[in-house]
Amino acid sequence: MREYTDVYEFTRSVRAIQDFVIDELSNWYVRRSRRRFWSLELTEDKIEAYRTLHVVLCEVCKLIAPFVPYLADEIYQSLTGAESVHLADYPVSDSRYIDAELEARMQAVIDVVSLGRTARGECQIKIRQPLGKMYVPAKLRPALEAMPELVKEEVNIHEICFVEEDSDFVQYELKPQFKVMGPKFGPKMKAIAASLQKVNGADALRAFARDGMYTLIMGDERFDLLPEDLQVQILPREGYVFASMKDIFVALDTTLTDALIREGYARELINKIQFSRKEQGFEIMDRVVVSIAADALINEAVDQYRDYIMGETLSDAITLEAGDDMQSVDINGQSVLLKVKRSGA
Repeated sequence: MREYTDVYEFTRSVRAIQDFVIDELSNWYVRRSRRRFWSLELTEDKIEAYRTLHVVLCEVCKLIAPFVPYLADEIYQSLTGAESVHLADYPVSDSRYIDAELEARMQAVIDVVSLGRTARGECQIKIRQPLGKMYVPAKLRPALEAMPELVKEEVNIHEICFVEEDSDFVQYELKPQFKVMGPKFGPKMKAIAASLQKVNGADALRAFARDGMYTLIMGDERFDLLPEDLQVQILPREGYVFASMKDIFVALDTTLTDALIREGYARELINKIQFSRKEQGFEIMDRVVVSIAADALINEAVDQYRDYIMGETLSDAITLEAGDDMQSVDINGQSVLLKVKRSGA
């Protein structure tokens, strides 16, 4: 913010804080910390979560004060009780609190989660439907093994498998971007395109990551190719869906076992119960009683994951029987009757 604002690059200043608040603070930190905030007991972990969020919000108010003065003042006064944010000093970065290694590990986690969700979108499998395995490059092992449960929960998979660089699990295809390369290489384009078909795509990706370019040798000639010169695609593999970014990839095993399908039913039920709570205007901490009327497959899922469903929805009881005033909901293609009411009502 200071770097851009000092040279009057105000658009970049605002975009920087916008990206931070939306992507890193709201969509990542706050969302990932919901269980810490919702803890019924005032644990040290809950206190630390609130303290961290309080510090960040106060500093953000100071950062945005020159751009949205009234909004910044309103939020800052509510958070601190101070007279005005405009009487505070503008924040200064403190290198003592910067942990570049931790940030790099977390960014690797965020990248894998983003690719995993992209892959799910490609095969149109709902995020609430668990999958068995996700394959990622072995070079990501140090980052992901520090936070495996976070990755598994975000992508909703049971196991992370690491693929070595020399493995043939992933095969890449290089295609020239003719609109970009044509003006640069002219009549040699046809020969370059033919040579690219023999190139190991993984080698090109590693060269881009290491040197920022890939050198193609054709006889006595060499051509330095940039990332924008080439389109790198992962070749399809039956039973898997891939997503890639730069030199990393994820591959999801899309095989759905009976156990995974039952777990998917349970997660979808949780979503429908939570929606019913919201629709009826219940408070976040209200306890409820749930009635479900469904076929044997759904009943098996409820029996197997009863404690999990009750914990996630703050339910005191779940009964598997039909009753009055039940609404029909779709649970992954299965019609289910559902009723949610406050405990004691």
